[in-house]
Amino acid sequence: MANGTTEDWLIKLQDSITQLMLSFSSVEAKLDQVVDSVAKLEKSMDELKNVTSSQETRIQLLESHCARIPEQLNEDFALMKSQLKSYRQFLWMTSSILVGLVLKTLYDSIGSF
Repeated sequence: MANGTTEDWLIKLQDSITQLMLSFSSVEAKLDQVVDSVAKLEKSMDELKNVTSSQETRIQLLESHCARIPEQLNEDFALMKSQLKSYRQFLWMTSSILVGLVLKTLYDSIGSF
């Protein structure tokens, strides 16, 4: 009878180890997805930063020639700079939310064990 309970115990232990390995594989796959998502996010952020820098350079060149432009257009340039600042703030907020969601998903997937 002791032999039967030992075998049962070993079967349960083997089943638990198998389930643990499957869970670990699932977490590993999710981590790979998170890493890929973060890499794509970083690439997108770099592209957006390059676009923003290019726009900022254009605005600076235009401002340098403002002496020859009527005063009303100077106000338009100030408005454009303000909008650019708003876009940057939106980008920062969006990227912070995305990173937070990625970290929460990672935490939730690890916490389910």
